[in-house]
Amino acid sequence: MDIGDKIKNLRKSRGLTQQQFAEKLYISFQSVSNWERRKGHPTTEMMLTIIEKFDLPLDFFITQPTTTNENSEEDLILSTFLKSMLDSWDEAPSFEKLQLMSGVPKQRIKYYFPSYDDLFYAIINKVDQNIKIRVEHSLSTNSDVISVFINDMAPMLYGKKEELHILYTRPYISGIWTQFIKSKYMSLIIEYNPTLNAEGLSIKYLIEMLTTFISVWMSQETTEPLEKFQSRMKKYLAHNSMSLWSD
Repeated sequence: MDIGDKIKNLRKSRGLTQQQFAEKLYISFQSVSNWERRKGHPTTEMMLTIIEKFDLPLDFFITQPTTTNENSEEDLILSTFLKSMLDSWDEAPSFEKLQLMSGVPKQRIKYYFPSYDDLFYAIINKVDQNIKIRVEHSLSTNSDVISVFINDMAPMLYGKKEELHILYTRPYISGIWTQFIKSKYMSLIIEYNPTLNAEGLSIKYLIEMLTTFISVWMSQETTEPLEKFQSRMKKYLAHNSMSLWSD
């Protein structure tokens, strides 16, 4: 299903007009109209905003491949895109470079990913795969957010350090990735820690602190070993308690 069709179905399922849908996103109704008529395309940031605003699964805009061959080809394109960013610091690698590195014709690449926003969105889904599920499970059984961060989330992030280093150091995707991390994990913390005042500053301070630690860790040229990072966090957060975050 096309992204425009998904947006239209979502809007109608919530009983909203294009104007009402647009107002929730602080955009013009013309944008929504263009998306639904396939005359425009939401940015990666906007797709993530829609997901957050309407509490949708992260892969809401992902169209599942219809065959095994399509799945393999799509995975190859995404893996190649990550590799191609290794030597592309300031500008996203071109579709021509993706074609050269992957061996997949440019028209096939654009069949799966018509724009860079589609590629960025798919990359975020790929890198975050399984992390959210496991973190969500940890938060559902442990109210100590800092403990979950140090003991459960950090090892999973370390296992993806090569991909995360790229996402945190390439300016054409780092802002999008940071936005995703902050919004998605803030919503998880709020969901499983109702004692935190979601309307106050405590949750904002907490998420800014945690995401800054991750950003510094994953932006290093050589990622600090997991055990050293965990030890550092335990030292800095030695006096952790949930009351620390109350307003």
